[in-house]
Amino acid sequence: AAAAAHQYSSNSVARVGTREEKRYWCCYRGRGQGPPLNKSLQKHRHQELHQRSSLHPVFMLSAMGSPNSMNNDSTAAPTHVVSSQTKKHALSSTLSSSAIPKIQLRRAPLLLISYVITITVVLQSQMNSSSPNDVPFLTHLDLLGNGNSNVGGGDASCSQRTFRTLANLIAKINENTHANALIPLDVTLDDATVNNGRTHATNVTMPGLHLSSFRGKRIAFLGDSTIFYMAKYLVSMLRHEDKSIAGGMGKVEYHTMNSGRGNSVVLSNKQFALEGTTAPPPFRKDDENTWFQFWGMSGNSHGRTEELLDAMFTESEVMRPQVVVANMAFHWFHLCGYSEKMCPTPIDSPIIVRWLNYKETWLQRVYDFAVKVDAKVLLFKTANFICGSARTGDWATGDAIYQSFDNKTISECARRLEPLGKEVFVGPEDVAKYCKYGQFTDVGSRYVNDQMVEFVRQIQERDNLEGGGRLTVGIYNDHDIESCSTTVDAIHHKKGIVMRLRLLANTIDSYMKCSNG
Repeated sequence: AAAAAHQYSSNSVARVGTREEKRYWCCYRGRGQGPPLNKSLQKHRHQELHQRSSLHPVFMLSAMGSPNSMNNDSTAAPTHVVSSQTKKHALSSTLSSSAIPKIQLRRAPLLLISYVITITVVLQSQMNSSSPNDVPFLTHLDLLGNGNSNVGGGDASCSQRTFRTLANLIAKINENTHANALIPLDVTLDDATVNNGRTHATNVTMPGLHLSSFRGKRIAFLGDSTIFYMAKYLVSMLRHEDKSIAGGMGKVEYHTMNSGRGNSVVLSNKQFALEGTTAPPPFRKDDENTWFQFWGMSGNSHGRTEELLDAMFTESEVMRPQVVVANMAFHWFHLCGYSEKMCPTPIDSPIIVRWLNYKETWLQRVYDFAVKVDAKVLLFKTANFICGSARTGDWATGDAIYQSFDNKTISECARRLEPLGKEVFVGPEDVAKYCKYGQFTDVGSRYVNDQMVEFVRQIQERDNLEGGGRLTVGIYNDHDIESCSTTVDAIHHKKGIVMRLRLLANTIDSYMKCSNG
């Protein structure tokens, strides 16, 4: 078991972060039934579950202690990157110092998933020497954007400077989202010096929206509906531009348009239905080395999320993408008491533990995937802005009450979910934390976005210390250009998709420059 557990932990190239890096629940919930997996993928999943279950997570729990002891928020220590040798020593010492009892397990499917999640949580927590610091809202720019993230007083890395420059671009777009959404903009380019640590600012023109930013590359979109609809729009726009070029009209000049005109051009020239949950077709042109495709969750996946997540990574691996853009968040949130569809049930109780361990089970797994396929750039897309005022009925009521941190509502949520928490070895304190911060409101979005920024900050600081890495990691922060004016349903900002694609184009191009040296 020790050897198998060490092999699992060593497969990760850069385990980064705190004891809260654990597996993240990855289902697409509440939008109809998703497609069934083919038999080969089912067989692969069953074999993998069987192999992982041989670690006997309950044995490990008896030897290492309750997972609840790892979620004590009373102490906090600086997080750091743990080397594989340090992990190996810590794991070997832990296992060799404890007797593992012989217990017979009943391997029901739900318990198997829970055990797999729990052993990942326990092993990772034993390998990290820091405790979580439960700060619900970190300031994004304090983490990556104000120069305090520089390591050892030296220069910020290219990716750190890029983050700050893109933050300046976002501010410029937000000055007038109608006029500035798609056109070229002059923004401040930060460039920190080596000798005295002072920051020198110069201006640079960030191009407007050119679809050429998405050509000549292999780009994989991985995630849920918040990135799914962006993929639909982008494929339709690329197809339309190809037809425009073939018809002698040339490229579509989005960079000369305001947001209203850009949206009108896209919708009046759509190449297929942009609504609905039918997956967008891939866009592929081998003669220009262009391949763009979405993989992810598109339907109610209660009880099937492990298989669907594995299928997403397995199927997209064949592309060997140069750029990976990934997001998962909303389907692990809740609005218990106000939406039955958005409250965990026994069939998907691991939602709780996966939310608690967002870094390890989503961010780290995506990072590992990007390293495995030798990607050049990995962009973590932020969770969308959730507009409470766009909601109606119980959704609107629940949004307002949860955002006010109403004690009665949170306590009732915790009372309801504590029995489910026991099934996945989660104690009352962590259930209460999920009820408080895992809410399906913009509080929940900002909470996971802060974890995302912290995760990326640590990778960037490590790469800066080590002279850079082969994978450039950054944030695609479309949350901060979304508003109540860009959404109808409170969560899918379809009226802002063209503007968001402009920001994505600038983000990809900027981080690609870091990757190319």
